[in-house]
Amino acid sequence: MEKETIKIQENLLGMPGIDTEKILEDISTPITDNIIEKAASLSLKSNYRTEFDFEVYRDLEQRFKNKKFRGGITFKTPFKLVNSHKTCQQCLYSFETDTYGRGCTHDCLYCYAMDQLTQKAMWNNPMPAPIDITEVWKVFYTVFETDRKSKWRNIMERRIPLRIGSMSDSFMWMDRKYKVTQELLKILDHYNYPYIIFTRSDLVAAEPYISLLNPKLCSIQMSIASTNDELNKVMEPGTPSAKRRLLALQKLVRAGFWTTVRMNPFFPIYADGYFTDPDFDRENMPEPFHYSSFEMVDEIASYGVQSILAGMVRLSPVSMCRIERALGRDLRKLFNSKTKSTKDWHLSDAEVRAYYERIHARCKQNAVEFTTCYIGNGDEQFWSDQDLWDNKKDCCNAKGRVEGFNGQNSRDIPWETRMKHTAHKCTVPVNPARLHEELGPNIQ
Repeated sequence: MEKETIKIQENLLGMPGIDTEKILEDISTPITDNIIEKAASLSLKSNYRTEFDFEVYRDLEQRFKNKKFRGGITFKTPFKLVNSHKTCQQCLYSFETDTYGRGCTHDCLYCYAMDQLTQKAMWNNPMPAPIDITEVWKVFYTVFETDRKSKWRNIMERRIPLRIGSMSDSFMWMDRKYKVTQELLKILDHYNYPYIIFTRSDLVAAEPYISLLNPKLCSIQMSIASTNDELNKVMEPGTPSAKRRLLALQKLVRAGFWTTVRMNPFFPIYADGYFTDPDFDRENMPEPFHYSSFEMVDEIASYGVQSILAGMVRLSPVSMCRIERALGRDLRKLFNSKTKSTKDWHLSDAEVRAYYERIHARCKQNAVEFTTCYIGNGDEQFWSDQDLWDNKKDCCNAKGRVEGFNGQNSRDIPWETRMKHTAHKCTVPVNPARLHEELGPNIQ
């Protein structure tokens, strides 16, 4: 603040009618001042050199000085480790970060994060909050440039790949202004740290982002639930069109990046049982829902994408109501009531498998690699569909495809370490004997 104060005083000195003291008081904001102080302290010690403009935080703080910003103007969680819960213990990329939190401008109607945060009045209230990037820098500095204690050391020294994108999209167009994601990519490149990107935005292939990405360190996964852009405008009102996303992927492929399309969530086309129930009543079946499609595979392959990952949709009651209101039709008829859990609408396991087999067959025809995502669909699906995977080592198909992913992943993190990063203190490994067989001595 000292240099800024001197600069302001020089600019205002001698100007009549200007209350310099009042202006200095107005621009002094506690959150931004604290961030700038942390950055100044780190810059004196760290080998990393930043050109990040920390004044973007002051702009936000001033803008909402007298207005309610639910949770504050910064998102205070630099990293998360989430593979302790029984629904995601097998996930290879559960070491996560979001450069923006408490909302997402894509506003996908099926979004699980929207469900959770809306209940807390934190979804886009009033907008997604940028992460305090100095906290990220501080962790990397501590782990890789000092011998001081850090709760992340045991994970990061193993070079467990970092997943960018979990409860929000880090490549929303607002990053053009705030540049927090740009700064994260620079930090990752400086510390030679591997990362996997989950996004629905074509911004990832635009400048300066594509120049900041490192093909030796990153795998890029673009989520495309449908190439029907008329319906996308309803289902994903804030996202770029599927066409734009495919063109972005084509650009990334030509630049030498390993890319994957996440056909996730993949929506059922027909009512549950259409492919697997010999007694299915085809004459009186509900109207098909032509949002996701098997033909998508052909279109995706035409853009040179190397890999497809499929994951069948699960809808909470809230998401189901939201989608039905927007579409003006009853989607519940597509889901067999016998498979409805106490929380979510989903297809039977046999029907899910039937969809995967058909998508897999299309991938083979197009020489595109295929894997499946089990998250949200039960632990058993991690094991049951591996015969369909082209990459038996990795459901996200980055291991063996990207140089930086040839080491350990989140499944290699010891159980005791996972327990230090979770509120689920009573959680125990699912099928511990099986985990031990798969992972060796890391799981106790």
